[in-house]
Amino acid sequence: MKNLFLSLFLAFSLPFCLPAQERPEWKILCPRNAAKVYRHAADEFRDFYRAVTGRELEIVQEPAEGVPMVVIGSDCVNRFTRDAVERRLIAPLDLGAESDAYRIVSARDGERDLLFLAGGNGRATLYAVYDFFERQAGCRYFWDGDVIPARETIPMTGLDVRETPHFYYRGLRYFAHRSLGRFQAEHWGPREWEREIDWMLKKRLNLFMLRIGMDDVFQKAFPDVVPYPPADGPLPEAKPRSFYDRTTAWPLEYRGELRRHILRYAAERELIHPEDMGTMTHWYSCTPKAFLEAENPSFCPQSGGAYVGDPCNAVWDIRDDRNLDNYWKLTQTHIDAYGSPQMFHTIGIAEREVFEDRSDNLEMKLYAYRRILAKLREHYPTAPVLIASWDFYLPGWKGEEIGRLLSQLDPARTIILDYTSDLPSNQSNTDFTNWGVVGRFPYTFGIFHAYEWENDIRGYYDLIAERLPVAASDPMCKGFVFWPETSHSDPLVMEFFTRNAWSPDAMRPEELLPEFCRDRYGRHAAVMERAWRAALPLAELCEELPLRFRDIREIAQAKPDSAAVGTFARTLERIAPQLAGASDVLDALAAMPYGRGDAFVDRDAIDLARTVVSRLFTVRYYRYLIAQQAWERGDVTAAEVRRAGSEARMLLAALRDVLALHDDYSMLSSLRRIEEVRAPINPAFEQALKGNAENSYCRTYISELFDYYYLPEFDLYMKEIDRELKSRERVLTYDSVRMEMQPIVDAFYARPLGEMTPRNPRPRTEAEFRRQMETLAARLRRM
Repeated sequence: MKNLFLSLFLAFSLPFCLPAQERPEWKILCPRNAAKVYRHAADEFRDFYRAVTGRELEIVQEPAEGVPMVVIGSDCVNRFTRDAVERRLIAPLDLGAESDAYRIVSARDGERDLLFLAGGNGRATLYAVYDFFERQAGCRYFWDGDVIPARETIPMTGLDVRETPHFYYRGLRYFAHRSLGRFQAEHWGPREWEREIDWMLKKRLNLFMLRIGMDDVFQKAFPDVVPYPPADGPLPEAKPRSFYDRTTAWPLEYRGELRRHILRYAAERELIHPEDMGTMTHWYSCTPKAFLEAENPSFCPQSGGAYVGDPCNAVWDIRDDRNLDNYWKLTQTHIDAYGSPQMFHTIGIAEREVFEDRSDNLEMKLYAYRRILAKLREHYPTAPVLIASWDFYLPGWKGEEIGRLLSQLDPARTIILDYTSDLPSNQSNTDFTNWGVVGRFPYTFGIFHAYEWENDIRGYYDLIAERLPVAASDPMCKGFVFWPETSHSDPLVMEFFTRNAWSPDAMRPEELLPEFCRDRYGRHAAVMERAWRAALPLAELCEELPLRFRDIREIAQAKPDSAAVGTFARTLERIAPQLAGASDVLDALAAMPYGRGDAFVDRDAIDLARTVVSRLFTVRYYRYLIAQQAWERGDVTAAEVRRAGSEARMLLAALRDVLALHDDYSMLSSLRRIEEVRAPINPAFEQALKGNAENSYCRTYISELFDYYYLPEFDLYMKEIDRELKSRERVLTYDSVRMEMQPIVDAFYARPLGEMTPRNPRPRTEAEFRRQMETLAARLRRM
C-alpha cells in the first residue's frame, strides 16, 4: 500500500518537479473559423512569449490533450471556452456583446493549467493579450518601441482580471501636414503604419481617423473625368511654396494602395475608422482641376475665413443636388474601395464664413448639417455620426448657437466630436462645459494639444485638470480623443491620454512621471525624472512663450505697437518666478545620459532641451522688442538694444545645435525614409516638401531651416533694426523686408536638401550635449 501511494504521488507531482525546459510546453488554442483578429491575438501571444523567454509556443486550432493551453477568445467564438464554462472550470465571463471589456482568467483542468484571454470582441481579446504581458512579464508599450524584459518563465496561473473601459470611444487622428517623418503621418509607409496601429491596440484604443487627404478617391469616383496626376511633376492644382502644394512623394496610385493596406490592417484588428462625408473639399483634400473643368460645380458663398477665392479648396454649394450627390459619391467610393460604413464624420462648413450677417451665416451652417445628414440617411439610416466641433472653436459659435444645432440632431445617432477641450477659451466661445452638452447630449472629451508648428513638449495642464473630471463624471461623455495636427510630439501627454481614455484616474500628466520614467527609461529613470520635473514649468508656458522664431518675418514686417510690446513686458513680469531658475533647468538637462545608446533617452533628451531653449529664445526675443521700444523713448542705449538682439540670436543658434543632435528634426532624414518605401519618388516632391514646411503656418523645429532660413532671416531683421538705431528713422516696412528676404527664400528653394547639412555640426555624444547645456546655463547667468 505504501508503494502504491508513492507511485500515485510521483505520477501527479513529477510534471511539476521537472526543470522548466522538461515540463510540457504550453500551446495556444486559436478558435477555428473566427475573425482574423483572433489569429492576430494568437500570433501576438506567440511572438511576445518568444521575445520574453526565447521559446516558441505552438498555435493549434483543436484542443491539445494533456498539455497546458492558452485559450484565445470568449465563449462566443471559442467552443473550448464555452465547454469550460459549462464544465464550471471557469465562471461565466460576463462580457457584454461587442464590448471592449476583457478577462484574463487562469484555471485548472485536472492535471493541466489553462489561461483564458477573452474579450467582448476581437480587439478586446488583443487588449487582453497585451495586458497579460504587461502585468506578468513587465512589457511596456510606447509609440517608438516596446520595452520587453528577458525572463526564463512567465507566471501563467492564479490570474483573475476584469477590465472595462470608462469611455466607449478612445481615439486618435492623423493629419495632413508634412515636414518631419516622426510627426507627420503623410510621410509614413507600411511599416510605420503597422507599428502605429499595433501601438494603438497595445494602448487599448479603438478609434482612429485619417485626415491626410483623399488620395485617389476622386480618380476612383470619377474615372472618366479625373485622371491620375503625373508621377514626375507637380500636382496640377498645386500652389508652389505653400502648404497648398499637395504634390505627393509617391505616385497617387501607390497612395491608394497604401491607404487600402492601412485601413485593411486596422479593420482586421477591429479598429473603427469613421467615413468622411459632406463638404469634404479642403486644402488637404482639394478638388482636382480636371473635375472643376468637367463638372463646373457651383460654390458655397463665402464672405470670410480661409480659402476665399480658391476653387480647388472651396466648398461646393450643397444647395445644388448635383453637388451634394457628387460629395456623396466620394464617400460611397471610399467605402467601396477602402472603408466601412460603421461610422461617419463631417466637419460641416468649417472655418468658413458664408454670409456677413451672423444669424444668416448660422442658418446656412445648420442647413448644411441637416442636408448632409439627410443624404446619409438615404443610404445608412442607423449609422452613428461624429459632428466635428472645430467650427465651434474657430471661428467660434456661442452656446445658444450650438444649442440650436443640438436641437436638430438625433442624440441616439449623433455624437459631438469635441477635440478642443484643452484649449484656452477664445473670444467667441468657451469650452464644452458651456455648450449645453453636459448631461444632455452625447459628446467626446478631446485634447487638441498642438497646431502643426507646435511639436514641442507642451500642454494646458491646468485646463485639462479642470475639465477632464467634468467629462469623466458625465454619462453623456462617450469618448476621449487626441486630435493634434502633429503625432508623437509629447510622449508624456500621449501616456496621459491613453491611460485616462481607459480609466480616468490621473488628472495631470505630471502625476504619471514616476511611473512613466520607470517604464520608459529603466536604469536612467531617476535622472530623467529630475530633468522632466525641471523642464515642465517652462514647457507649460506654451501660451505665454509661443514659438516665436516661426514668425520673425511677420513681426519684422509689422513691427509690434506699444500695446503689444507692453503685453510682452507684462507677460515676462508675470512668469518671472518660472524663469528665475532657467539656468538650473539647463543644468538638470545636462545631467541626462544622452548618447549612451538608449533611444528613448536620446529622443526625449533632445525634446526637453529644444523645448526649454525655444522658450528661452522667446523670452530673449521679447526683451529685444521691449528694448527697441525703450530706446525709442530714450530709456536705453542703442548698445543695449544690440546686446538684446545678440542674446536672442545666440539662443536661436543654440536651438539649431540641439536639433542637429537627432534625425527626428532633419527634413533630409525624413525624405530618406520616404525613399526607403518601395515606390517611385516624384522628383518634384522635394520642392513641395520645402513649401509645406517653410510657409508661415508650418515652420517648426527643422534643422535645415535654421542655417538656411531662420538665422539669415533673423540676421536681416537685426540689420534693419540696426539701421533704425543709426538713422533714428523707421526703416522697417513690409516691402523692404520682403524684398531683402526674397534672395534668402530663393536660395533655400534652390539648394538641394542633400547639401543642407548643418554648418555647425555637432558630434552626437554625451559630452557634447552636456557641454552645450552647461555653456548655455553659464551664459544665461551672465545675461
